Amino acid sequence: MTRRKLTMWMLDGVERVGNKLPHPFWLFCYLVVIVIAVSAGMAALGVSVERPETQLLTEQVDGRRVNGRLVEIGLDGEGITVNLGAASHNPRLSDLHIVITAGDAVVVDTPIDRSELADLHIDTDAFAALQPGRTYRVHVVNQAEQVPVRSLMSREGLTWFVLSMVTNFAEFEPLGLVLVMLMGVAIAEGSGLIPTAMRGIALAVPDRMVIPVMFALGACGNVGSDAGIVVIPPLSAAIFKQMGHSPIAGLLVGYVGATAGFTANFLPAGTDVLAMSLTNAATGSDPEVNVFCNWYFMSASVVFLAAIGTWVTLRFTLPRVGDAGVEKLDGPVGGITALEKRALGIAVIAVVVAIGLWLLTVVPSTGLLRTPDPDPALVWRSPFFKGLVPILFTIFAVGGVAYGLAAGTIKQADDIIEYMTDSMRRMGAYIVLILVISQFMRMFQWANLDQLIAIEGASLLRAMGMESFPVPFFVAFIIIVALANLFMGSASAKWAIFAPIFVPMFMGLGLHPAFTQLLYRLGDSITNCVSPLYPFFPILLGWIADIDPEKAKVGTVLSYLVPYASFLLVGWVIMMVLWYLAGIPVGPDSPLML
Repeated sequence: MTRRKLTMWMLDGVERVGNKLPHPFWLFCYLVVIVIAVSAGMAALGVSVERPETQLLTEQVDGRRVNGRLVEIGLDGEGITVNLGAASHNPRLSDLHIVITAGDAVVVDTPIDRSELADLHIDTDAFAALQPGRTYRVHVVNQAEQVPVRSLMSREGLTWFVLSMVTNFAEFEPLGLVLVMLMGVAIAEGSGLIPTAMRGIALAVPDRMVIPVMFALGACGNVGSDAGIVVIPPLSAAIFKQMGHSPIAGLLVGYVGATAGFTANFLPAGTDVLAMSLTNAATGSDPEVNVFCNWYFMSASVVFLAAIGTWVTLRFTLPRVGDAGVEKLDGPVGGITALEKRALGIAVIAVVVAIGLWLLTVVPSTGLLRTPDPDPALVWRSPFFKGLVPILFTIFAVGGVAYGLAAGTIKQADDIIEYMTDSMRRMGAYIVLILVISQFMRMFQWANLDQLIAIEGASLLRAMGMESFPVPFFVAFIIIVALANLFMGSASAKWAIFAPIFVPMFMGLGLHPAFTQLLYRLGDSITNCVSPLYPFFPILLGWIADIDPEKAKVGTVLSYLVPYASFLLVGWVIMMVLWYLAGIPVGPDSPLML
């Protein structure tokens, strides 16, 4: 049996086994029952884990890093000001204490608010217990916390469920994001803007470049965080259809690009700022990483993703998907008529104007949607980027309306409502599925099972003594994060747990925290595309079901996605190891070693 036949046989096995699984709705119902039972059993046994403390102040002493910082109080009582501004933006720091010691004796141990970290004065006026002329060691600590497994079958658990079930569903973030974005896209699609634009791209771009371009767009679409996962796959499907390929293959390309490539980008995004703040909290901003600290590697990763993704698509995806959903065209893709060109030009002008108006709210320093903090790096955490979904909605809607009025596809205002309503009719199955998915995910989090998996995974690496073997340690760390990502989707929640453990551990090996952050982000993104628990997996099933219900089974879709995750995991690990051995910085002012 050739290697190719062996691989196809294995994927056929994944499809057969996966398709024996029940409908995703019932699958998540069973998972809910399992979570309830596991939480009750572990709570009865008193299972708990300790979330480690985070030392925000460290310093180098004789080539090694120690906790705290020496501060000499002058004879006049004057001390120093400690600026931990980056950590002050981190909402995960919830139990902060300032601890000041003299030798082994604790002189001060008092709680502080994280807002005080940006301008923390250490002197006799702030702390009366300090004596002029003496030297102290100052620690700023987010204290360790014992995290017990909570039972969903207890009085507390049942009360939480009945009071939270509706809000679990209504406030499930992907639900609103998906529905709002699709209504905007529906206007652009129904009016004819998207089909015309996709037809133009299919005619203009050489066939061999379409697939890598769509992977790159999927990765770069994460500037809008999860919005790219909703927008890119349908656009990719439309382009594939215009080219005579199965639109299902286009959906898969867009989905993998936007999920597996979630942290690859040519521009920093909100996720970069959030990861930066958690990393700086773990280092005490010494050294301090910046928002571009992984930019070199992440930019190269866009090209890598496009290359590997294109190879997998041509070798595995297109042959397995076949011609599902392909309309039998009499000839090549038809050209764009004069009326369509005129309407497309008007739509482009309208979109450019809309984008320009929105940029006025964030580019000027006085922009209404710009963060009030003057730190330029925090522009990526401004209301503009946090609220990118409604901004994108208006851009799609403006473009669609402008095109429809010019092309005559929108003859009255009610046509716009009909386009949006029609898109919501197709989302009924997704909305029903989200009812049970949202309950499962919130139950898993409320019971603290997500933290149990993350913290125990980190302890496993320590128990294996992996610190003594840097490269195998890197690989093991990536794999642990990738596995944890199957159960704990929130990137920030996982990094809030992992950063205090692994950032100091890697710094003890002489590695820069920017490199540790990069390793985490690789593991966190790879398994997004193959996790049935990922919040956007059901919408992928729904998109495929609209084209060919037979192809929308869980096992079938996973058999399409597994090759992407497998080759990306191996390829990214090899790329990371070669990068490390070459000693190339991972970003500006972000060397591999301290």
